[in-house]
Amino acid sequence: MRPVIPIISLATALVLVVFEQGAAQTVDERLWVTDGAVLAAVVSGGTIYIGGSFGHVGPVTGGGVPFDAASGAPPASFPKVTGMVLAVAPDGSGGWYIGGGFTHVGGVPRSNLAHLASDLSVSSWNPNADSWISVLAVSGSTVYAGGAFSSIGGEARNSIAALDARAGTATAWDPNASGGVPFPYVTALAVSGSTVYAGGEFTSIGGEPRNYIAALDATTGTATAWNPNANESVSDLTVGGPIVYATGYFTNIGGEPRNRIAALDATT
Repeated sequence: MRPVIPIISLATALVLVVFEQGAAQTVDERLWVTDGAVLAAVVSGGTIYIGGSFGHVGPVTGGGVPFDAASGAPPASFPKVTGMVLAVAPDGSGGWYIGGGFTHVGGVPRSNLAHLASDLSVSSWNPNADSWISVLAVSGSTVYAGGAFSSIGGEARNSIAALDARAGTATAWDPNASGGVPFPYVTALAVSGSTVYAGGEFTSIGGEPRNYIAALDATTGTATAWNPNANESVSDLTVGGPIVYATGYFTNIGGEPRNRIAALDATT
């Protein structure tokens, strides 16, 4: 079946041009925002009166906000994220790696992945992922990333990658997740010694058939013999000693019926 190609009239084209010109105007980020729809607005003097289906009005914070661990208060200023933050991992030096679906951090162009130094400045670290990042894990000088990307750190990598913590370039480690509906993605990572546990929406990873969960060699990227064979996607993983805890949408994992949460032997 041939695709339908719409024919745009000259009048429509002119309307589109006018719209694009309007959309190019600079947004004033000092204006406060609401947590719901604004259905009416009136300006009187220096005051804007608004009404709608909202319950809170406050300043623009962006997609991620740091908080003081003791007081719970945000700092007076911090780099605003244009988009959403889905993953945060400490760098071990007081700073943070952040991932998600965003285009800028603190006004600096960053595609879905960035590093904030201990003073909350945006560092030069820039792996430039071509799609969203859902999970990050740091081990020594390596930053492991999972998501829905196909390119990161200057290399082709499908949904999972290892990045140099200083340079931001992709290492040779390449488990190459594939399968999954509607596309492969990795939403869970946990590092334990020489093993990287991965979960998400995939049916093959590390060169082996693996349904939604796998253990990968931290050096080679190949899948180990560990194979719990979940029947649906895994959304989070945590390692506690000899146990791997998994959550997700599965109802069977490790050869047993388990609804959404399970404890798996890290060896067997």
